[in-house]
Amino acid sequence: MERQFEYGGYAVVASAVPQVTGGFAAQLRIADAFGEPSGPTFEAIAGDAPTEEAAVAMAEAAAMRAIDAGEVN
Repeated sequence: MERQFEYGGYAVVASAVPQVTGGFAAQLRIADAFGEPSGPTFEAIAGDAPTEEAAVAMAEAAAMRAIDAGEVN
């Protein structure tokens, strides 16, 4: 499961990645939304969740926190 959105001038992709041990990893990728060189400028795993929906929500929240905190180049 994956959700794409724009936040603070960045394109965000929040994903739920299935884990071998069960559950899902919350993965986020952030790139400039205004035509800068392609490719993520920030990529991280936000944590683990029991469901796809929870993992995507966790990744979305982590992406917004990273952008608000100025952690994205």
